[in-house]
Amino acid sequence: MNFPIYLFEDEFVGNFLPLVWMRPFVDLRIGISTLLEKWQKESSHIKGLLVRDYIKDYTTYLYPGLDINVITEDVCFFLNARLKPYCNPQSIFNVSVGEGLKTSDGHIICFVCEVNPVIENPDLNLLIKKVQVWHTYDEVEFLDDMSDLVRLNGFYIKEDFKRFYPYFNLKIPPDLRATGEMLYIHEDADISPYVVIDASEGPVVIEKGAKIMPFVFIQGPAFIGENSVVKPFTKVFEGTTIGPVCKVGGEIEASIFHSYSNKQHDGFLGHSYVATWVNLGADTVTSDLKNNYSTVRLRYMGKEWDTGMQFLGTFFSDHVKTGINTMLTSGTIVGVFSNVFGGGYMPKFIPSFSWGVGDSRSTYDPSKAVDTAIRMMARRNIEMSEVYKNLIFKVFEFTESERNFD
Repeated sequence: MNFPIYLFEDEFVGNFLPLVWMRPFVDLRIGISTLLEKWQKESSHIKGLLVRDYIKDYTTYLYPGLDINVITEDVCFFLNARLKPYCNPQSIFNVSVGEGLKTSDGHIICFVCEVNPVIENPDLNLLIKKVQVWHTYDEVEFLDDMSDLVRLNGFYIKEDFKRFYPYFNLKIPPDLRATGEMLYIHEDADISPYVVIDASEGPVVIEKGAKIMPFVFIQGPAFIGENSVVKPFTKVFEGTTIGPVCKVGGEIEASIFHSYSNKQHDGFLGHSYVATWVNLGADTVTSDLKNNYSTVRLRYMGKEWDTGMQFLGTFFSDHVKTGINTMLTSGTIVGVFSNVFGGGYMPKFIPSFSWGVGDSRSTYDPSKAVDTAIRMMARRNIEMSEVYKNLIFKVFEFTESERNFD
């Protein structure tokens, strides 16, 4: 199949809110890379993305080499972005022009159709109507909701390792105690003495510019991204991803840090997702197991569902800040730009742009939120773009309905 591929967001990306308020779905991180980077590993024909309209400008800024909500080819292969990379038969790419695949419960997998380029802001429903023949196909796997990101992170670290690091020289730095052979340490990583790495049950990757300080323990599968710092006496347990430019400390298990986020102090973080520009205050603690050992439920905007997972912590959306000694229960969701502080356990759902919680909660002024974000980003030598600033104000408007559910 040599048709250019356009990954599209379907109506079920809402199952990943609030994590995707500020980014396209394929920019979510799981394993070693983002979802888009996985698809680019799987196929050299990724041409563009079809995303929610309000996020088009930021996605264009984020991925300048791709067509974003514009189609520039005559015949295109449209692929559902929620499909699990690496997990679906290659036969789905053998669809002919005018044909498509759906699951028996109606989820669109992919389709191929002719298009009259250049189409700006194409209507996905109109493209779907061009398909003349739909085949039912159930041998596929989708990412269903945000809990899948945590559930599958260890699996994807292992699968990514095979594809992103197929050839490597195993060079153990002096004073490093390491077991197992699935170990990649970039030559420009800084590994202090008295670090212990256990790669016997899964790969451990330490990328360029990462700094691992003394008396750190890392258990694979685990990934430490570029220019991230792991503070002394940190324990990083299996299934953990620390994305680029993060600073972490304390105890971390089976969790994902997307990028540019900090958890520098003591406190347990388990089976959780931390988006970008998050700062967790000292002794912030997440529970990831209920006292009665039952499965964890998630709650968002009046909807509640059982994840089927016994271990599940907190989902921190972009630009979340927590105060010292913040305590979060199993299955907590924190919306974008929320400042979480106050005594006792936090609510299971904290709306976006919240300042405080409970009876003392007020709405965080988006102008002040932008000012704080500008200062935080400047500390990493990043200047906020006008596109990103505009996105923040748009998301503030869209998340008003969240604050009505508090």
